Amino acid sequence: MTSTPHDGSPAQGAPSILCGRTAGLPEGTLVDLVAAHVRDRPDAPAVLGDGPTQCYAELWQHVTRTAAALAEAGVTEGDQVAIWATRTAPVVAAALAVMALGAAYMPIDPTYPAARVRRILEVGRPKAMVSAEPNSLAGSLPQGVATIDIHSGPRDGTALAPVARHDHIAYTVFTSGSTGQPKGVLVAHRSLVNYLGWAQELTDFGEDDATPCFASLGFDHAVTCLWLPLAVGGSVQLVPDSWDPRPWIAARDRPFAFVKITPSHVRLFERIARPDYRAITRTVMFGGERLDAALVASLGERLEGVHLLDHYGPTEATVGCTAYRFERSSVPAEGSLPIGVPVWNSRAYLLDEDLCPVPVGEEGELVVGGECVAVGYLGGDEEDKRRFLDEASIPGTASVPGTASFPGTASFPGTASFPGTAGRGGSRAYRTGDRCVIREDGQLHYLGRLDEQVKVRGFRIEIHEVRDLAESVHGVAHAAATVSQKGLGGLELFVVPEGEAASELVAQVLERLRAELPAAAVPERVFVVPNLVVNAHGKWDPEATRRLAETGREGTEP
Repeated sequence: MTSTPHDGSPAQGAPSILCGRTAGLPEGTLVDLVAAHVRDRPDAPAVLGDGPTQCYAELWQHVTRTAAALAEAGVTEGDQVAIWATRTAPVVAAALAVMALGAAYMPIDPTYPAARVRRILEVGRPKAMVSAEPNSLAGSLPQGVATIDIHSGPRDGTALAPVARHDHIAYTVFTSGSTGQPKGVLVAHRSLVNYLGWAQELTDFGEDDATPCFASLGFDHAVTCLWLPLAVGGSVQLVPDSWDPRPWIAARDRPFAFVKITPSHVRLFERIARPDYRAITRTVMFGGERLDAALVASLGERLEGVHLLDHYGPTEATVGCTAYRFERSSVPAEGSLPIGVPVWNSRAYLLDEDLCPVPVGEEGELVVGGECVAVGYLGGDEEDKRRFLDEASIPGTASVPGTASFPGTASFPGTASFPGTAGRGGSRAYRTGDRCVIREDGQLHYLGRLDEQVKVRGFRIEIHEVRDLAESVHGVAHAAATVSQKGLGGLELFVVPEGEAASELVAQVLERLRAELPAAAVPERVFVVPNLVVNAHGKWDPEATRRLAETGREGTEP
């Protein structure tokens, strides 16, 4: 099932379908892989950070103690367990403990406002909450949720025999949905192990390698940096501050295997330190946002000899479902980079409004199918039914072996026959809402969204959620938001007041948004304008509205 013949050029008249390589995966889960390293390499470094290095044996001791405390609280297979997700070794151990019991860990970013945390807990209905300060959270938890100190459990826990299976949910990550409410995305161990095996091949990660993790653990960007090293037997360096690169940018005797970074991080780090990536890492993995060629080119010789990856994927496709590998010398002068070809055991379709594949060279909605696709949304609803499909129901697709793949590098440990990877029977598919095209290079290219969803610093944000909250503030008649093309690319909000604008209107709007939204969704600038300017097609014109806010004139400045 492919749109490209073996020479890599597009097949004329073929449907726009790309296949990832069919690959064997370990029979066990992520927890089983970590346990194998505990048995075989107990003294190897596992978690690095500000404190003492934690080896695999020490990590597993903490996993065992936490699992005992969770089991005592009644946590069992199929439960959800919330984790107050600071980037610390005990949190890593807690997540592994949850998964070992066959439950799903639900990371909650400590920087989220209280109102958003409450909504996540109301939707997620966790059996327990694990935190370093559980007493401080007791008042905000739904009734019946046990609170567990992350350092609790017997000093010497009884032997832990993981019960997690491939069909158990490994984690639940909350992201914005089209309703404007947090949506809990359920990712199974099967999809997680599939992703990690593919990511290891991309990065050539070995047991002597390490990578930094500075992304929020409440954001699936961190899944790659956190779990890939531990699945392979390497090390993860936990970095406390997402926006301070100094703990990891120093030149290293052995460079990191990879650094995963959003374009927004790159722009900020350029202002702070101008990292020399040649001395830091073998590979830079860009992800979370659209990657512009100009940004890569601006890093110049500091990327010389460094392997580069453009990594794409929504949370519903298990972190990432496609990637494009390239070198600095192949970066075009302008435009965006391709997003590449699909993950192992998965397919990418470009479909029209009737969900039929469009011809190669025509744009369509990207729909991904196979092992990369999440189980669905926590609780299920109409959006679940609209977004998730039976892959076999997609018309006009032929069963042809996939050829789109990266050349093999490292071998994922313990690989074995993994049932159900060769065909499409029973597979789920996910409608991304992204417009893409397969061009002459045989790669997927991202064109934009079909809806109001945007990415800000790697976080997925529904524009209408910001707009609706702003319009709920007394004194605001209308509002509109967009992503700024300047600086770090944060949100800009334009509000039209009801009658005469009160002097404190902007402060009131920001107070409302900060109380409800993650920090990335709070606009960096709020403009009060007399009206929202529209163009000749009757659509809102952000640039003209910005000019109106800054100069008092709608037209282009002479």
